[in-house]
Amino acid sequence: MVKLFGADGARGMEVGSSDHELAEKTGRTAAAVLSLKKNPNPLVIVGRDSGISAENITDSVCTGICSAGVVAEKLGVLPPSAVSCLVRLHGADAGIMVTSSSDNRHCGIRLYSKGGYKLSDETWEEIERLVFRTPEKLEKRIRNKKGGVIVCENAFNEYIGFIKKSVNPDFTGMKIAVCCSDRKNIVIAERVLKETGAEVFTVPVENNYDTQEKYKKAREEQLSDFVSENHLDCGFRFRSGCERCIAVDENGKFKDADSLSAVFAKFMKENELLKNNTFTITSDVSFGFLKFAEEHDISVVTSGFNERSVVGRMIEGGYNVGADKRGRIIFLDEIPSGDGIFTAVKLLSIMKKTGIPLSSLCEEIKEFPQVTFKIKINPKFSEIWKNDTVITDMIEHFEQVFGDTGKISVRENHDRLYISITAEGQDFTAVNETAMKLAETIKSRTA
Repeated sequence: MVKLFGADGARGMEVGSSDHELAEKTGRTAAAVLSLKKNPNPLVIVGRDSGISAENITDSVCTGICSAGVVAEKLGVLPPSAVSCLVRLHGADAGIMVTSSSDNRHCGIRLYSKGGYKLSDETWEEIERLVFRTPEKLEKRIRNKKGGVIVCENAFNEYIGFIKKSVNPDFTGMKIAVCCSDRKNIVIAERVLKETGAEVFTVPVENNYDTQEKYKKAREEQLSDFVSENHLDCGFRFRSGCERCIAVDENGKFKDADSLSAVFAKFMKENELLKNNTFTITSDVSFGFLKFAEEHDISVVTSGFNERSVVGRMIEGGYNVGADKRGRIIFLDEIPSGDGIFTAVKLLSIMKKTGIPLSSLCEEIKEFPQVTFKIKINPKFSEIWKNDTVITDMIEHFEQVFGDTGKISVRENHDRLYISITAEGQDFTAVNETAMKLAETIKSRTA
């Protein structure tokens, strides 16, 4: 079966007639699957980024929604997490976000269920089957009524209003810097943060580098230098359509998702806001965060390696805050998905209330030696290696050797077909030797 969805949604659609047809089919199928039959007035909201290709594909998606007998509400230009948020605010059956690549040649489509949650694997697979293998079965789910398109002129202001109401920010006197991975979202981040009263400085986005890794490093260095040289309170780098947030303290030092998670976990515990005294996080959480949580008597529940698995565990256990390793932090009581801008405002609120600079807020989480290797694997070994007793026994052995003095994380990246091996602990020599031995064994058995 053709694979329509990746980690977060449909990706790689070219802006041509065939993919306009595919976008229409996706909108039609998603509307039919996700809209509740008992709802007499089904509604699917549709947002997009500012790319020209996204604007064109959005029209095709809305055509598909209407053909399913469902009303499509066009929200205009928004970050993906805002669409997730507005699914709740508008009482919609589902949400769709259309994103474009930097060169405007390709588009992606993200889907959100009622409540604003990202879809389960089972729902994605059902939509894929109906689009590609059994389109005749879709007709039974189409409503016998006409759909339509309405336009929401105030969606972005609703999103800003939601953030201001949830956090009640007044950051007058604070100076912050922002940068984004692409130009499409820098205006959004800048505008929202200015609404809080803070003085916002935008670090220009220029991509003159031949690799993404060089570009990322240059961007981080620019933001770090800008914050420290201009004596700002902090800076924020937003990625993935502003879903992910990494912070820079007043000294220009980057604070990753684990450091920010520690700040939120401690503050919420101290203010009796941390439900069930538990923080939910992906399995690749750092050893430093686990030790921090132990020292502060905070329970940690781990999930899989993505945001959807974190949210699933949170709903299942009745928890209200969680994070993934890549910078998405989820405040489930307020918003059903990771929102980097919302995270930044939450962090600024803690800094304002406590009067403590970001460097000091983060100093309680310790950094331990960490070594990571990435091993390319033969596609035929994808997932199969997890049943190789030589590999699994070695992982279990090293976990027992480390005990509570270290941590091992082994995961597969399905898109790029490599296995990432990370070892952390108090002794660098032991950490390095462990990671190397694991990497060598996995490489020899997955080539």
